[in-house]
Amino acid sequence: MDGLADVGEHSHFKMRLFITILLVISVLYLFCAPVSAKSYLEGLEVIVIVEKCNLRKAPDTSKKNVIVVLSKNEKATVMDTLTREGHLWYLVKTPNYEGWLSASVSTLNKKISNFSLSDLIYKKTLINLEKEYPAKYFNLYNKVKKYYSKKEFDDLLLDQSNLLPQREYLDKLVFLASPVSIKKQNKQHRDWVSILVNQKTLNNGKLFFEKHKIHFLNAQKDTGVQASDIISILNWESALGKYRGKYEIFKIFIHQYFHIDEVEFELFKKGHYQKKGAMDRPAAVKRLKKIKKRALNNLSQLLIWARQTGFDPKIVKGSWAGAIGIPQFMPASMAYAVDGDKDGLIDLNTVPDSIFSVATYLKRHKYKERGREYAFYRYNHSDMYVRGVKLYSDKFKMLMPGLNTIE
Repeated sequence: MDGLADVGEHSHFKMRLFITILLVISVLYLFCAPVSAKSYLEGLEVIVIVEKCNLRKAPDTSKKNVIVVLSKNEKATVMDTLTREGHLWYLVKTPNYEGWLSASVSTLNKKISNFSLSDLIYKKTLINLEKEYPAKYFNLYNKVKKYYSKKEFDDLLLDQSNLLPQREYLDKLVFLASPVSIKKQNKQHRDWVSILVNQKTLNNGKLFFEKHKIHFLNAQKDTGVQASDIISILNWESALGKYRGKYEIFKIFIHQYFHIDEVEFELFKKGHYQKKGAMDRPAAVKRLKKIKKRALNNLSQLLIWARQTGFDPKIVKGSWAGAIGIPQFMPASMAYAVDGDKDGLIDLNTVPDSIFSVATYLKRHKYKERGREYAFYRYNHSDMYVRGVKLYSDKFKMLMPGLNTIE
């Protein structure tokens, strides 16, 4: 009897072990299974963006599964997609072959949208960005996939709370998309030099410098960038931190990247291209293409920066153009940001980090090799900006005769 009991107990143990193994395998499958988005991407065109790349029999980088080598600008049609081990793949069909293409060597070409004034996507009360803009959505994901799982990315972008273009955000988007926006900006143009370079701003700069003198001098010593040039840029960009912006830049870039085409279409249908001073439509669309490209770059860099430093990208505030902090860095410029106070964090709303970040940016943009005016122009592509920053710096040095300069 004891022998039979042992046999029964042993069989029961094996059954429990078998069930446990099945459960483990099931859980692993749920976490490791490829993420498919065939319903959204099927039929989209994909374009090769590198000189040479491989079309493969399977979605992996094995040298043995290469079908054919594709060249830059070759096109294919997406049949399916999956994410495996953090790598995004497209199953594509060319005129002669069918196989897997890495998303990292290609870009999705969005379909020509047939907008309807009565059913514009950006006016909906609930928008599934992945469904409505699959090419844009996956092109953005492709840029950040090393830092976000597909689920994390979806959770961030498919949450519609406080994300729809409304009120001031919509007003700014409409202004940016308008074919007469350039004319309006030129009409509103002011010579900011006299506003930002005067005795009052110089006196404010002197007080600011004395308060943060150690950081200015350390940045000057470490980078070779004159302290007067650093404070001049901080004065121009935000009045030494007084004006940093009130807009959530995540929303700014989301709207520019995903919705600006529809806004332009609505303006076109409502006759805005017939207004005096309007750009012709081909030129306006070309301009918007550049805006979308910059928005994609800044949005992806914002998400990467958020993941690397552990903050919520949705709470970052800046100017309506998306510039951040005292030095008004765009997210795409955060590679030049520096931890000036050595506290382990980079925060462009703190003075030490702002001082060292500006100095680093100028140094990295050939301040010493090609001169400070060249570096100023790289910071802001405006002749008035260069003129104003240089003038303030020169007057500041006269106000502070004991300030060391870098030869």
